[in-house]
This record gives sequence, C-alpha cells and structure tokens, in this order.
Amino acid sequence: MSEIYDTVVIGGGQAGLVASHALTERGIEHIVLERHRVVERWRTERWDSLRFQFPNTALGLPGMPYDGPHPDGFAHHTEVVRWLERYRRLIGAPVRERTPVTSLDRHAHGWRVATPDGDLQARAVVVATGPFQRARIPRRSDDLPGNVHQVHSVDYHRPDLLPDGAVLVVGSGASGAQIAEELAGVGRATYLCVSRHRRVPRHCMGRDITSWLIALGLMDRTRSEWVDGRMPPTVLVTGIDGGHDVNLRALSAQGVTLLGTLRSASDQVLHLADDAEPILAAADDMHAELVRLIFQHAPDIDHGIPDMNPVHRSGPVPYRPTVSLRDAGITSVIWATGYSFDYDWLHAPCLDASGEPIQHRGVTDLEGLYFLGLHWMHTFKSGTFLGIGGDAEHVADHLTGHLR
Repeated sequence: MSEIYDTVVIGGGQAGLVASHALTERGIEHIVLERHRVVERWRTERWDSLRFQFPNTALGLPGMPYDGPHPDGFAHHTEVVRWLERYRRLIGAPVRERTPVTSLDRHAHGWRVATPDGDLQARAVVVATGPFQRARIPRRSDDLPGNVHQVHSVDYHRPDLLPDGAVLVVGSGASGAQIAEELAGVGRATYLCVSRHRRVPRHCMGRDITSWLIALGLMDRTRSEWVDGRMPPTVLVTGIDGGHDVNLRALSAQGVTLLGTLRSASDQVLHLADDAEPILAAADDMHAELVRLIFQHAPDIDHGIPDMNPVHRSGPVPYRPTVSLRDAGITSVIWATGYSFDYDWLHAPCLDASGEPIQHRGVTDLEGLYFLGLHWMHTFKSGTFLGIGGDAEHVADHLTGHLR
C-alpha cells in the first residue's frame, strides 16, 4: 500500500528545507525526499577552497537569522553544510535521505511519487531539486585528443589533482573565473576561454556589493525585466581571501591567457572566436554603470565617481584564432559550462522545449505541482539564500489554498 501525504517535497537542499519550514508553519503534513544526504551538493560538488559568495549574513533563513561571529565574512562551503544541518534540526524537517525519486506521475487523487522503496501518494508536490542538475559538457569535447584530461567544474577539487601541465578553462562564469584564478595563483599555466559575465566591485564605499544590489532593487528584478528576453550574464564575485574583485583583465595581468569562445577543436588545435575583447568590454561597461548607479543612490557624496577599475592594460586582448594544445602544453581541460535540467523522471506536461519548468513564481498550471529554488524562478535572488524564503512563502500559500 502506498504511503499517503498531503505534500511531498523532492530535494533536501536549502530550497527543500525552507519549503519544509513554510509547510510546517501552515500545519501541512509533508515529507522531504532526498536522493543522497541533506545538502549533498554543498558537501561533494564544490571545489575544496570554495567560499560562500555572499557575506555570512545572507546565510540567514526563515526562522534562523545568521548569529555567527563573522557577519561580514565568507563561509567555507563546509561551514555552509554545518549551517544547513543546524537549520534542519531547528525546524525539525521530516527528511528521508537516500531516497531517489524515480518517477512522478499524475494520479486520480493528486500525484504518485515512485521510489526504490515504494510509491507515495500526495495531493501536492514541491520540486526543489535546484538549478545544478546535469553537468553540461559541449559535444566538441569529443574532438579533443584522448590524452587530454577533461573534467566538468563540478568534479574539479584542487589544482594538484590535475595532471602536470597547462590547464584550459572553458567558460568564465563564477566557477570558471574562480578556478582560473586559483590555478594561476599556484603557478599553473592557465588559459581561459571567456564567456558572457557581469563584473562588479566586491566592495564600494565601504559596503559589500550584496548590500548595494539589494538597496538598488537589482536583486528584486523579475524575468519580465530581461532585456530582449535574455537572461542577464552571471555576476562574478568571490569570497576567497575575505572577498575581492574578480576581473578577468587582472587575471590576464597575472599571466592567465584570455581566449575567445571555443568554436571547435581538431586533433591538437583549438579554433577560437574573435570575441574576447568585446565580452570584456561589455563587462567593463556593466561595471561602470553599476558604480554610477551606486553613487546616484548616495546623495551625500559630493565628489566624482572614483576609478573602480585600476587594472593597467596597454590595449585590447589580442585575438588568437587558434591554439595548439601541444605547443601550449595543455594537458587538462575544465569545462565550466554550466548545467542543464534533468527532469527525465517527471512525467507531466510542465516543461518547455528546452526542458525548463513552465511556472510563475513556482506555481505551475498543473494542480498541486510546484517548483522552488530555481535561478531566476521569479527574481534575480530566487536561486539564492536571500530569495528562497519569499518564494517558499508564495508557494506554500498557494499550495495551502489548493489543499483546502
């Protein structure tokens, strides 16, 4: 006989735990199913030196604000695990670990949730499996020589675990930029294929950029405000060494070779686009515009906008149409190329052609089916600790109405 619940939450990361808290507050019986351990990705899918990208105060979750000794610090990812374990205990989340969901189907009375240990029935389901589901590696990786070590950023841990030799990092989002910085910092010859990104100052006028993004309302921007319907580029920030700017031009000055987008590979040769300098120039413009907005927001400032980009450069990044892996000594490639969704187990018409959930602030058109914790699910902050609570409240309110 199937177990029966009002609600099943799928995923035991921060989104699943916050969903559990919101449901408990409303007296809704539920269970949280986690395929591995609670917050598994924070445990095993982070490189060794990674730190939380926002100040520790942003770790605060509904019912448990940050109360640690270093509010302006940046927690190591193992500290984030301990924080979330503490949150689980505090809210008494009913989590069943090591219980993967193999299929989710509509049922006469709601939803059927299949697991290796048996089926569960629920009137409502919250899918809180997060945005980092299936590591995305481009097909052109197959064109690289077999003797080149290839790894996605999710499986990168530290420089000394890579083969000796130079390293090519493909993608300059938050992961790619930080990994390239780490590799260069230990003396590894590093090549970086740049991609769209938004450069920001880590600190401005004595405040962390996070507080400015909140004060300016930028973290509350919704998907409807995207220019041309296109997701804005990822923001480059790091919590390493107390938090500092991530500037790819500065990495170039430190010896990292910046390259354009990787178009193809043939045997030992990489073929590259002539777009490195335009991408960096766009990031410079976005940086300057943000600094301008900050100073407009601070009317007590009576002097000009300071130079927030002191990196000296003699000219644009030179275009390299090709790079020989052999001549460059490149023995490893790290694919910092993001993730795609993995909903093969979800058997319901709620995904678009790209596999992304069709929802509005977590609510789908299918009765009793919800999502939580996705990037830009509603606003810029939806996929962060800062935004999960508000989205969870919205989902839980709608879900409560559905059940009643």
